[in-house]
Amino acid sequence: MQTFFLLIMLTQNGAGDINAAFVNTETLELCQQKALMLEGVFKASEIPVIESRCIKSDLQFFEFGHASTPNKILNFYLIHFDEVSVQISPMPEWRVCMDRQRSSVEQGRVYCSSSVQSLREN
Repeated sequence: MQTFFLLIMLTQNGAGDINAAFVNTETLELCQQKALMLEGVFKASEIPVIESRCIKSDLQFFEFGHASTPNKILNFYLIHFDEVSVQISPMPEWRVCMDRQRSSVEQGRVYCSSSVQSLREN
């Protein structure tokens, strides 16, 4: 079985909300290259990058697509970064996600994020 890598990039919009972008890659090197490229795009657009990490993962996400309409379905994820790993938990809605973030007692950084990307079923 082949190991895949997942780039998780969290950015912050002007309202202070955290947005997640996920990129699946076949190698760590490719993941790191994508991270550098995306960080450059976000920084050039003056969009703050809050976290960026490449991890080994079986999680597969549908490709990124810009939310072209306000009716675009958003997905919510509780994302917990510690020094060596990342946990991604799908949330049913924004309020539940924010409540879980506020009540988190885990060590590390915990973010409630929205994304236009959804998880693929394995």
